[in-house]
Amino acid sequence: MVKSFISFSAKNADNKLPKYQQLINSLLRDIEMGELKPGERLPSINEASEECYLSRDTVERAYTELHKMGVITSIFRKGYFISDSKIKTKTKVLFLVGKITNTNKVVFDSFCESLGKNVMVDIYTYQYKTSQFQEIMSQQLGNYHYYVIMPHLIEEEEENIKCLKKISGDRLILLDQNFNSISHAHASIVTQPKEQLIALLENQLNLFNKYHSFKLVVSEEDYFDPALINGCSEFCESQGMDFQVLDGLESEDVCEGVIYFTLDDQDLVRAIKYAELNNLEIGKQVGLIAFNDSHFKEILVGGISVLSNQPIRMGEMAAQLINSTDKSSHELALLFIPRKSL
Repeated sequence: MVKSFISFSAKNADNKLPKYQQLINSLLRDIEMGELKPGERLPSINEASEECYLSRDTVERAYTELHKMGVITSIFRKGYFISDSKIKTKTKVLFLVGKITNTNKVVFDSFCESLGKNVMVDIYTYQYKTSQFQEIMSQQLGNYHYYVIMPHLIEEEEENIKCLKKISGDRLILLDQNFNSISHAHASIVTQPKEQLIALLENQLNLFNKYHSFKLVVSEEDYFDPALINGCSEFCESQGMDFQVLDGLESEDVCEGVIYFTLDDQDLVRAIKYAELNNLEIGKQVGLIAFNDSHFKEILVGGISVLSNQPIRMGEMAAQLINSTDKSSHELALLFIPRKSL
């Protein structure tokens, strides 16, 4: 079977590398992705020149370089073939997030550590913009063995689903959000924050008795699951507590008798600072809950209570799915860790 380069020109239209190097990279990528196998015959120099709209000199230079590398071999009067010598390649993974937040970084680091050294992971961000999400997906399609995606703030609409459907189900893993309209089987890891949050807080009612209000502090810069708002609101309504969502935190916002649930660590630090400025004792006059744990939260002001979607575990599970044939949806439980800040 002869390998065709007919799609070469379309794939490399905007590439600024020399044409011979583009042809080399295209062939090496096909070998890495398993599209080219040892023993397969390549087009002749004339055939490749016609297919790719390249000069004979350009194709000949590319083939010469590939021959020096041991990637291809030539047989007199028969042509060029993929060499039987093994080319050392790594599994390549694209890890796509809206932004590199503290939580996403923990997931990414855990994912990479669990995979080990034989896997290369590239992280991309789409800045919570649908246009950038679609552009990255289009440009990187076919360049990676696996695609691990956190589609935060990406709507389940036709164009976005089309992008994801182009990825084979056994190569797609969605984290923290799933799309039911993707027809082919794929792996996902999700949480059910609303129901789980209410149940977790109801199990710790004794910690909430001394507070009359609950304020969820969000940031425009970071993603937050709207289900968190609904869960906090329903819990407060059931307990007769006032509930409010704050866009950031100012000194005058920190008052006695209020619990502050901060999704961003900078807002957590501000809450501690403002409580001290207002002479309010944390854990008695002001309550604090942070989103996701860290070593400093274990000791800060005697220990910060934490609600966690287990980002370390999420990264570990995603890594396990890379080598698994399991392409179903997995649910990851929320955790609540009570400490002295309540």
